[in-house]
Amino acid sequence: MEVRLSLSLPRDRSTVPLTRRVLDAALAVFSVTKECRDDIGLAVGEACANAVQHADSGADYEVTVTIHEDRCVIDVVDDGTGMESADLPDAPPDAETGRGLKIIHALADMVELRRRQPRGMVLRIVKLLTRSSPAYS
Repeated sequence: MEVRLSLSLPRDRSTVPLTRRVLDAALAVFSVTKECRDDIGLAVGEACANAVQHADSGADYEVTVTIHEDRCVIDVVDDGTGMESADLPDAPPDAETGRGLKIIHALADMVELRRRQPRGMVLRIVKLLTRSSPAYS
């Protein structure tokens, strides 16, 4: 079984916790452990915060989540200019910003950042799922 959720969201900070809660509830239905859900929630929160901060003014952004038997694939798409993963500067330890993509890399099993034509960025996050019981029970 595969479940797909698609959210089209206004570029507003209030959408970040909303997205985390929707995703957490969906993953809980599939018996994904709290630890795994917390990792995914933090990663998607960072991705959404980046989209809100860096997308063009007034532009919506999209979050598509696909829950498979063994993994969760999250695509966050915005109209911002973005940057390549290799171009990320190291944030100082006391910095309050600039660590989102590094946090996502630490939590996810695979991260892909690519430009979207004619403009925009796609951030794909893949996390292998751990379950507290078999799915769909």
